[in-house]
Amino acid sequence: MKLAIIFVILATTLAYTIVPTLDIDLDGPAKQRFQPAVYLILNTYGFDASFGAFFSYHNETTFKHLTSKDYDVLAASVRTHWPQYAQELEGVVEAFNRPDVTFEYMAAWAYFHEIGHSLSVNIRECTAMLLQTKDGIIHGRNMDQAPDAGRLLVVHFKFIKNGQYIGEAVDQYWFKTGFVTMFKYGVVSLQENWRYGHYLPLFMLLKKIAAGTTSLGWTFRHILDSDINNFDQAVNYLENVIVACSQYNIVAGTGFNQGAIISRDPISTYPTLFFNNTGLGNDQFQYMVQTNYDHWKKDPKGDQRRTIAENLLANLTSTMQNELGAYSVINTLSNSQ
Repeated sequence: MKLAIIFVILATTLAYTIVPTLDIDLDGPAKQRFQPAVYLILNTYGFDASFGAFFSYHNETTFKHLTSKDYDVLAASVRTHWPQYAQELEGVVEAFNRPDVTFEYMAAWAYFHEIGHSLSVNIRECTAMLLQTKDGIIHGRNMDQAPDAGRLLVVHFKFIKNGQYIGEAVDQYWFKTGFVTMFKYGVVSLQENWRYGHYLPLFMLLKKIAAGTTSLGWTFRHILDSDINNFDQAVNYLENVIVACSQYNIVAGTGFNQGAIISRDPISTYPTLFFNNTGLGNDQFQYMVQTNYDHWKKDPKGDQRRTIAENLLANLTSTMQNELGAYSVINTLSNSQ
């Protein structure tokens, strides 16, 4: 059984630029791990067109709601509970070498998704697709987040530990030292999607973070860095780790029926969806699709991505039940938005 991963980072992006690739040695000094990526983007695009535009957009939509005290709480929590990631963030700040990019600001970015949920930000982005054929499992995803400047931040990372490559990631949020897309070799592929669920008010969110609740981006880092070495262990961890915001974790393993969509919430719990309980497909071909809405509910009328994808997958011919078919479906969704 093999595991194939297809990352679609919006078709228009790949038509004009090649995503750069960098190695990260996880045994190297923490402060230096992400600095080459910062330098790469700055030297290629400059600050204003890349990070500057991206930061400005989210400053106006998300971070404008934070006070200086909130930033202090976030920074203190990261330094207290996550010292390795704190060192990495310090290195990122050092690489920027700008007065407006502080450790406090980067600590807020580490919890960007959690903060966005607490403010009930309206999100409609990212599609996950798991396909199981007789030849293996294909995991497709697109990354269609706003604003467009984020596409210039995408880097393809390859991770090294004990002198060996252990995994990789394609992501635009890497500068917060966490990831929403990752692949641990021989173990699992991982993807996070925004979920509409219970929202913690900002003051409650900050209390959870101050108590040591992890960032959703660091959950995938934990799977990469730890001794988690199979699908069941990864699913169990993602089902039980304490979270501060609603989210979907889409996971594919290397064995038969090893596909899961995990629906997480800071208050409620929900059953995990697996290949063998979806009812989608047949004995030769199963599939699952996840966007931003619970799979046990109908798609909203204004966002039919899951329904469209499921219909397309249901009608794939046998010759298209492969990577090419997966790409065609997810590329259709990217171009339809």
